[in-house]
Amino acid sequence: MWFQGCDEVTLAFYGDGTCNNGQFFECLNMATLWKLPIIFVVENNLWAIGMSHLRSTSDPQIWKKGPAFGMFGVHVDGMDVLKVSEVAKEAVGRARRGEGPTLVECETYRFRGYSLADPDELRDPAEKAHYATRDPITALKKYLIENNLANEGDLKAIEKKIDDIVEESVEFSDQSPVPARSQLL
Repeated sequence: MWFQGCDEVTLAFYGDGTCNNGQFFECLNMATLWKLPIIFVVENNLWAIGMSHLRSTSDPQIWKKGPAFGMFGVHVDGMDVLKVSEVAKEAVGRARRGEGPTLVECETYRFRGYSLADPDELRDPAEKAHYATRDPITALKKYLIENNLANEGDLKAIEKKIDDIVEESVEFSDQSPVPARSQLL
């Protein structure tokens, strides 16, 4: 195929609610057929807007849909940054070796409603509290400090840099002119 010898790999991110749609299966089929260097990353936060994942699918293990099309599928604890990194590196390696696509199911959780319009009344408070104790950012910070890879000052500096970048981006957006109609889609 045209991409052989190419080092680039595409990552496609989407939520668990997407995995019961026909286009999802078409993509898995074509990606395997053409051995595309793509990693399908399902961010399974257990809720498709307000619908529990367990109530909307015949098999809640999304990663198993990959092998049905002949592609490698894997489940990973999406709340563990280091495990996700390890799985991603393996999938990128497979793609670069010409072994085709990978379906990665990252089981994670969203801490707020789906959007600003979602009052988040459907999820059990105990479920939310359980996942709050597994916050991946908090866990990574703890790992970095305990393993002497960073200290509190380092992490505060990183957070400040992120805040500054976000603030600069918002200011740039606010100060930018509205695009001309001809530039829209």
